[in-house]
Amino acid sequence: MAHGGTLRTVTAALVCALALGAAPSMAAAHTADVPKDEASEDFSPRRYYTTWRDSRSYWSQDTRYATGGWLWAGRNAFFCQIEGEPHSDGQGRMSTWWVLTDDSVGNLDVFVSATSLRVAEPWKPVDGLPRC
Repeated sequence: MAHGGTLRTVTAALVCALALGAAPSMAAAHTADVPKDEASEDFSPRRYYTTWRDSRSYWSQDTRYATGGWLWAGRNAFFCQIEGEPHSDGQGRMSTWWVLTDDSVGNLDVFVSATSLRVAEPWKPVDGLPRC
């Protein structure tokens, strides 16, 4: 990305301007120099991974708090991960890592076991996904 440094600088300037109380319109003026096509998944709060199976969602990283919702198998967006209660996928894979997402039936900010992700390794955090 040719303007990656520029985008990071502009993003940092925007965050600082807003934190210091600048009006949103004033802070947004600093982003005018960045081309629209410079948007990058690196700056998104979401990371996309493929889930290999449908997964039950939970309100916390504890299976006592099921939402009644599901995350369907396929490519899904995830925000972060946290360690919690051990969970089995029913097929021999276990993990204590839980990933935060919005499930497929409308529940927002819910957790699914990392055992659902194709890239997840047993008992290890998911590479590339920040901690909650």
